[in-house]
Amino acid sequence: MPINKIKVGCVIPCYKGGKKTIDVITVAQNYVDLIVLIDDKCPFKTGDNVKNIFSTSNKVKVIFNLKNLGVGGATKIGINFLEKQNCDIIVKLDADGQLNPELIPALIKPLVDDEFEAAKGNRFSSLDHLLKMPLIRVIGNLGLSFLNKLSTGYWELFDPTNGFLAFRTTAIRKIRIDKVNNRYFFESDLLFQCSLANICFTQLPMRSIYGNEISSLSPMREVLRFSKNHLINFFKRIIYQYFLLDFNIGSLEILTGFTTGFLLLILCIRTFLNGAINEDFATPGEANLIAFLSIITTQLFIGFLYFDSTHQPLSRRLKRRIK
Repeated sequence: MPINKIKVGCVIPCYKGGKKTIDVITVAQNYVDLIVLIDDKCPFKTGDNVKNIFSTSNKVKVIFNLKNLGVGGATKIGINFLEKQNCDIIVKLDADGQLNPELIPALIKPLVDDEFEAAKGNRFSSLDHLLKMPLIRVIGNLGLSFLNKLSTGYWELFDPTNGFLAFRTTAIRKIRIDKVNNRYFFESDLLFQCSLANICFTQLPMRSIYGNEISSLSPMREVLRFSKNHLINFFKRIIYQYFLLDFNIGSLEILTGFTTGFLLLILCIRTFLNGAINEDFATPGEANLIAFLSIITTQLFIGFLYFDSTHQPLSRRLKRRIK
């Protein structure tokens, strides 16, 4: 589809944005057809400032939330608004100035060329990018990336908390956007919903711009807080993709792995209690059985992870392109 026939919209959720948000909009309006800022009860009155500064612009709209809905809730309002404005591609940009709006053309190009349905930024694409990032964020985001791979099946995607996203509107309509988390788990939960809808992603290598601002997120704390949500999404995805939609080698591996793992757990608990209470320690036969079940369970889960990583939406898309 020619780029001059594509309408690109941009949603910017804003809470404590301030002057940096003005700078983001000033640059972003050069690369999109319409920008909607969602003032999520910003204490700095950013929405009012944007409305006054860009009062003569037909490209910039402001929506005021009556209460704080979180980054996810605000973004979903913006997405719904841009859908109604008949945008073909919707870009999500953060208000804090850490994402460079000048990268928008590069982010949406694979979507314009109809090669992929969605794109996201990746700050882990090179050692140079990592060195520009605070160490605590590197460690925390690597942990979150691994958890996200498990829960979504997008094994080739990194940096799940990156807020620089772009979707074809047709892709957004395939997912349950209303089910996506309203708070800081939004980006990860969105990827989970995309995985269920088999949305094909690509990544844009990028670096963030870190200033003196203090992030309200602690990456290490978020790893612990997000673990529960990722675990829930993991089991939802496995049930949906491997037992409801299909039953394949991966289904057999995960089913057998959980069965042998459960038997191993019961045997270990029984052996421990016998030793602790009755001083009846494991026999050589029981020890061999525990070792056997441990090896089999480990091999089954490794086999499943290999199968899962080679049958992700991104890999399927690449195979179709090669053909």
